[in-house]
Amino acid sequence: MRICVINTQGKGNYMKLSSKTLRVALAAALVTGLSAGAFIAPASAAKKDFKIWWYSKDNAMPQTWNVALNEFKKAHPELNVKFELKTFEQINNAGIALLDSNKAPDVAEWNKGNGTAGAASKAGLLLDLDKYATKYKWNLPSSVSLYGQYTNGLMGSGKLYGVPTYGEYVGVFYNKDLFAKYNVKIPTTLADFEAAMKTFKDNGVIPLQIGGGDYQTVHNLYALTASRATNDWIKSFQLFQGKVDPSTDANFKWAAEKFVAWNKAGYYEPNASGVKTDDAVLEFQKGNGAMMIGGSWLDGGMQTKISTFKYGKFVFPGTQSVGSAGNLFVIPKKGKNPDLAAEFINLLLTKKYQNYLANAGGLALFADNDAVANPAAQLTAAPFAQIVKKNALGMYPDWPVPGFYPVLLQEGIKLLSDGNVAAYQKAVGDFYNSNKP
Repeated sequence: MRICVINTQGKGNYMKLSSKTLRVALAAALVTGLSAGAFIAPASAAKKDFKIWWYSKDNAMPQTWNVALNEFKKAHPELNVKFELKTFEQINNAGIALLDSNKAPDVAEWNKGNGTAGAASKAGLLLDLDKYATKYKWNLPSSVSLYGQYTNGLMGSGKLYGVPTYGEYVGVFYNKDLFAKYNVKIPTTLADFEAAMKTFKDNGVIPLQIGGGDYQTVHNLYALTASRATNDWIKSFQLFQGKVDPSTDANFKWAAEKFVAWNKAGYYEPNASGVKTDDAVLEFQKGNGAMMIGGSWLDGGMQTKISTFKYGKFVFPGTQSVGSAGNLFVIPKKGKNPDLAAEFINLLLTKKYQNYLANAGGLALFADNDAVANPAAQLTAAPFAQIVKKNALGMYPDWPVPGFYPVLLQEGIKLLSDGNVAAYQKAVGDFYNSNKP
């Protein structure tokens, strides 16, 4: 807006205005401007920030979470949703410091386990979610909820500090063409499994591909161990809620004896202790083997690299399976919007997004099998649904004590080579007992 001073006496001479006159002129001009349609809008109310973090990327989980977050934004236009993609290393290395600052988010993906979510809960940095579990009726099976439950920082029981929305597991891949050719049905008991292997061996087919010089040895041994275990045994071995001594435990002994017996019977390929997992997987994908025990992380490669035969998956027979629920969503105590954070977590647990996750290829905890239309997703989701339904996620064998995996691998390879069950049990048991809290 401009105020013009009128020239009354020619060039160079201007009328002088008093301060009072100038104020009157300014007021008049303002009124004139407003009457011409100009107006000053009131300041809009500031939106409330809602901060959310996760670090998973390039898979079905963040794909699903992004779609859910868009729905959440539409339901809450009053929020300024601020998403940040973190890295595993950031959360693993600086998680406690991030939570204990004014930078803490309202909701975040967090690593499960004693050293991460456990340490944060023990430090008082995570909100107890039990009231939200009651409000939203999160009826989580104990083999799922235990990953988010901590007492004095130890996972497995106590208050609920985090909620997983997906899972992973070790199952059995099988060659459907070879099963049909030799009239073998999917095994539902260990006796069926051994009978199937004998049939394939008798017909010159490698019954069970194994990377004996790699992690498949660890998974094969623990699959056998867990197949006879109860939930109480799992909690004792993994969470120290009872006593399991691998050096004398009957499940460890039986599993090691079976492992040796299967090797002697020729159910693995010759010299299996020198085979790496990648090579075993490749051989199975070529059709050189009837079955292979493998993790759900191999599903993508199976879908893209198997072209000469049809394959399927089933749950390794027994009471418990190698596997776990996935990472957690937590609500930091220093977050500003706990109720909204719980609402978002609940959205991820609804059938809508559990089914979406399953169709995207993820391992949803609570998907409806009938709602999963993607054939490849059905293939991996169906066995996992069976495991969750019977409350049988047995974790991974190296979890209880730090540094356990190299010992399990080294002793498993030796066991394949020398068949010395007593030596295997002693070495594994000594390490476990020396390092448990």
